[in-house]
This record gives sequence, C-alpha cells and structure tokens, in this order.
Amino acid sequence: MAHWAVEIPTRKPGEQPRTGVQWFTYPASAFPCRGDVVKKVREDVDTEAAVRHRAGAVADVDAIRVIWHDDVLS
Repeated sequence: MAHWAVEIPTRKPGEQPRTGVQWFTYPASAFPCRGDVVKKVREDVDTEAAVRHRAGAVADVDAIRVIWHDDVLS
C-alpha cells in the first residue's frame, strides 16, 4: 500500500537542536497530495498522544521531511 512517511526532528529543551526524530505515516489513499499530508501532520504533531510519545521533546515543524513510499508497510 502506498503511503507517506513524515519525519519531524525533535529536541529536548536545553539541549542541542535535533536530538531525535518523530515519525508519522499516512495512507496515500486518504492523503493523495503532499500538501494534505503536511497540513495533517502539523495538526497531529501537537496532539496529546504525539507529545507524550516524544517524552516532552519539542518538534521542529519547520524541518518536516515528507517521503513517498509506493510499497507495503511492514
């Protein structure tokens, strides 16, 4: 199944920038255009679950990297 993988660099407050990354994946069937994915991830990155998952690290939404995959999720 084709999908988008979105990488967002993260950093812990008080540390050097980009100390980690947080990944999101979205099915291409629901988000056919790259712009739709960027809009959705900007909404999702601030959800309670996303913040909890990155253990309080700050997401650098200006450095979002969107990658297209035309294969099966494993």
